[in-house]
Amino acid sequence: MDSQNIKVYLAISGALIVLLILIIIIPFSSKKTTDYKLPTTNSLPLPTTVQTGSNQVTNNQASNTVPADFTGVAEEELPAQVMDMALQKKDLRQKTPLDLTTFVIDFDYGQDKFTVSFKDPKDQAQKEFESWRTANYPGLNNEQFLLK
Repeated sequence: MDSQNIKVYLAISGALIVLLILIIIIPFSSKKTTDYKLPTTNSLPLPTTVQTGSNQVTNNQASNTVPADFTGVAEEELPAQVMDMALQKKDLRQKTPLDLTTFVIDFDYGQDKFTVSFKDPKDQAQKEFESWRTANYPGLNNEQFLLK
């Protein structure tokens, strides 16, 4: 074969390879992001406004709105005793299951109470539990515990 023909074939083959590589690479390198924005509608009242009057608002009429400054909820401080009981209950619930030498404490989420299982001898274990409860969790009353 003629060496000039080989050079032409090599040049055409090289150009085709470069073109093929460009065709493969270009679609993957240029990712176009499309923003699909929904049209906003201003015909509905905002949650922070209250419509006054009994007139129905149409698209051509302006609405009479008043900002709702008061939502009806009164900020109420909990008494210290209730807050203390809730914090003590949360603290003990996070420690459960608590296995001590004479009793085991677990939390029953269905009844929202602590279950206390006594080990033998039960009367001594119950006395130790009562002293432990008054020393560590005085805000929790007997109604919070189910004794077994």
